[in-house]
Amino acid sequence: MPEIVAVIGATGFQGGSVVKALSALPNQYIVRGITRSTTSARVVELQAQYPNVQWVAADLKDPASLRKAFRGVDIVFGNTNYLQAEIFAQVDAGDLDAEFRLGQNMVDAAIAEGVKHFVYSSLESPEKVGGPEYRGAHEPEGKHKIEQYIRSNKDKISGYFVYAGFYFQNFLLSAQWDTSVGSGKDAVVFTYPLPADASLPYVDIEEDLGATVALALSNRSEYSGKILAAVEGSYTSEEITKAFTRVTGVPARYQYGVIPEIDRSDINTMLRFFIEFGALTKQDLTIAKNNASRPFTTLDQFWAKYASFRPE
Repeated sequence: MPEIVAVIGATGFQGGSVVKALSALPNQYIVRGITRSTTSARVVELQAQYPNVQWVAADLKDPASLRKAFRGVDIVFGNTNYLQAEIFAQVDAGDLDAEFRLGQNMVDAAIAEGVKHFVYSSLESPEKVGGPEYRGAHEPEGKHKIEQYIRSNKDKISGYFVYAGFYFQNFLLSAQWDTSVGSGKDAVVFTYPLPADASLPYVDIEEDLGATVALALSNRSEYSGKILAAVEGSYTSEEITKAFTRVTGVPARYQYGVIPEIDRSDINTMLRFFIEFGALTKQDLTIAKNNASRPFTTLDQFWAKYASFRPE
């Protein structure tokens, strides 16, 4: 009999990837997409794309709604979004546990409803790796605290932890046209707050986060309590930009610059940690692509998928 999997944030990059991967395995899983509004345009679009997915409204701030959404569920995939104005406002007011409480609500609701397995999209602690100067990297610290909370309840629920690399998709979100190139031809400029030569792990989050979760669930005895890294390979921003031109034929260049929406001391501290130490420094993790049921999306394959992409 198929297991019921509740997917938090089912309309987003991570949750959407899990919905895609698990809904393709109908003999194993019944997918229940959890979102704040089941009548949004995005949900209507996904309903047409995945007609067998159940859609249930719940809010991470509302434990009662989570319990209702988790009723009868065998597995929960959970992630929390630090990058939202409400969380920023709470953190700026001194509430450093704003994200942690959302994760705690998920875990407590899952345990209360008898859910057996919890897959959480986590990150490592910059402070533990780099020392006190990285204590201000509140996003990964909050996610790591949620991971530790799940681990502290291992007698009640089995935890599985996915660490995702940087998203290839981030380059789509920061692109704009630049017409100042010497040839006079329009070119795409990608802006990101990382040095052009900083090599960091990347993944096609829309495709391969879901494949990583599917791997964890298909090998639970092996991966319970373990960390799976959702990473295709390590690339510099310059390499990603050159690949765009190589695949699409469109001139492009990269510039190291701030993104106003996330130009904050806590985010900049996190990025500084990644630049200095790299991401995914833990030695006790499994690289998911080495064991997944299909190859991960390469950089060139990613740009081929978005060959028609042009900044608006």
